[in-house]
Order: sequence, then structure tokens, then C-alpha cells
Amino acid sequence: MHIIKKKLDIQDFIEKFELIASYDDVGQKYYLVIEDRERGGDWTLMKYSDSQWTLHGKGLNYCDHDEQSLLDKDFVQFIWKNRSLFNRKIKEAILS
Repeated sequence: MHIIKKKLDIQDFIEKFELIASYDDVGQKYYLVIEDRERGGDWTLMKYSDSQWTLHGKGLNYCDHDEQSLLDKDFVQFIWKNRSLFNRKIKEAILS
């Protein structure tokens, strides 16, 4: 898996997400938790077995009511906006 330096690298991240994500047996999904810098909590990015991607935010003072489905454009924007946090996860996975 490559570090995300340009938007084209996001496709590699999407295709290899399972390599750095944890797996939830109960929910039958892969997930990765990153910091929510705007609200001071965490984002959980999830990929289900049907390739549906969702996002959920939770912090000390807030919890999103439901998971948000991510469509292509929004999904790419979210990854691009938070690429430094995803790159940190990629580096951690490579070093472990």
C-alpha cells in the first residue's frame, strides 16, 4: 500500500483497505478509526462485505445518530481531506 500523496493514490488505499483495517466479526465489516480533528473525537470508516462504505463519528460530547453512507465523490473527499491521518495508519501497518 502506498502513502496517499495525490488523489490517484486513494484508489490504492480503497483496494487494499483490508490490509490495514481491523475486522468486526459481529458487524461483518472492516473498520479503521482516525481522529476527528474538527469535533475532538474519532471517525470510524467502515467497509461492509457488500463493498458499502460508511462513516460514524463519536466523541466525549457527541455521537452521530447513524452511520453515514459514503458515495464516490464524498468518499474520495473525506479520504483526501484526512490523508495525513490515513497515512499515519498506513505507516503504522507497514512498520508492524
